[in-house]
Amino acid sequence: MRHILIFSFCFIVSGCSTIGFNDLFNDYATNTTPVRQAISNKNIENARTLIKTNSKAHSNYLLNQLEQGRIADLANNPDSAQTYFETVYQQMQAKRQAAKIQVSAGLEQSNALLTNDSAIGYIPPAYEMSMLHSYKALNYVYKRDIESALVEIRRANKVQVDALLDNQSEFDNAVAQAQQHYPDMDNLTRSVKNGFQNAYTFYLSGLLYETAKQGDDAYIDYKKALEIQPNNQYLQQDILRLAKQQGFADDYKQFKRQFGEVNTIDKNQGEVVILFEQGLIPKQHEFKLRLPIYTSQGDARFYSLAMPVYINNAYSSAVNNIKVNNQVLALSPLVHLEALAAKTLEQQVAGRVSRQILRLVAKEKMRAELARSAGDVGNILANLYNLASEQADTRSWLTLPNQISLARSAVKAGEHTLNVGSQPPINFTVSKQGLTLIYLTSVNNYFNSHIVQL
Repeated sequence: MRHILIFSFCFIVSGCSTIGFNDLFNDYATNTTPVRQAISNKNIENARTLIKTNSKAHSNYLLNQLEQGRIADLANNPDSAQTYFETVYQQMQAKRQAAKIQVSAGLEQSNALLTNDSAIGYIPPAYEMSMLHSYKALNYVYKRDIESALVEIRRANKVQVDALLDNQSEFDNAVAQAQQHYPDMDNLTRSVKNGFQNAYTFYLSGLLYETAKQGDDAYIDYKKALEIQPNNQYLQQDILRLAKQQGFADDYKQFKRQFGEVNTIDKNQGEVVILFEQGLIPKQHEFKLRLPIYTSQGDARFYSLAMPVYINNAYSSAVNNIKVNNQVLALSPLVHLEALAAKTLEQQVAGRVSRQILRLVAKEKMRAELARSAGDVGNILANLYNLASEQADTRSWLTLPNQISLARSAVKAGEHTLNVGSQPPINFTVSKQGLTLIYLTSVNNYFNSHIVQL
């Protein structure tokens, strides 16, 4: 019996080869809470220390690189951030191209049958990859390397195009019976159509194309952003202005009927564009999903499955208006990242439930075999392990902001002051017919700004 128990324990541990024991029995969202608290308390160095570096063999390796990159950005260390983000991009490219990924993925799925979904190597969903490329683009913008920034923003847009093509068949099919029992997250999803189309990345793309004097390309991406956020007043004005400027007469007439007159920019004026990140994206929580599972004899038995879920409370931004000199500008949302995250999770429900059911069957077979071979001791050990290891996979990029908003205004060329809540005034310069980008990040006590004349 002793040999059987040792063999069984080793078999279980083999399923943990890509995940640490702490990660196996403690969910990712809980483990990352101190990091998020450190950021909120403006202690970025502590946040960096709390994020433990994982080896390439660890199932959270790519997620760890994303968190490290974001924290490096918050610490105003863009070169370090670029290194982390580039690692994720190259790894993802390799995963798509290497045929052996089919084998390794199969092994990970097998390991997860005896542990939980955290044993599966983390693959960033589309909304996280588009944000990765957006941050890389911004870091190039801060260095005034617009050409490299455009390379990254094209990659961000390609992520969304590819995701739309990959998921089209899933959208056309019914999502599994499990969704009938799954908690509602409508407040969070805010009626978004999918979990990857991001108006922020399209807007940033349009802004960079404008900077590069590629008006037609800017117009196309502003239109894409407007399709996602049709009530954004600044996007409406951008579309009107570029439709007129680029000679799209029919479009201009249509948009003029919808949005009214275009605001003109005097020859002695320039523009200031404010992009404002606020909050932190919500973390996932564990939810026990109770479903009927039929035995081989056709008997229905109810089992509880550990599933991740977002609490259905939409984020309310702390700052909704800013002041440029004496002019109050309303901040208009470009993206609620919590909505993309919640929608992504909704679209994963069917696959997650399927894996949970397979896991339940595999663990039950292991328990029965141990009980048969090792008696009560084996049965007790198996039950304790199954209880401890059955937890929801709550992994996601948790240092992302919750929402990103936009304000844009024409101002006279010269020196100006931006006031944001109770923060000290921010001084900036606008040149004639020029664009000045001010990028703001606010997370509770943490506040940061970047100013670039485009």
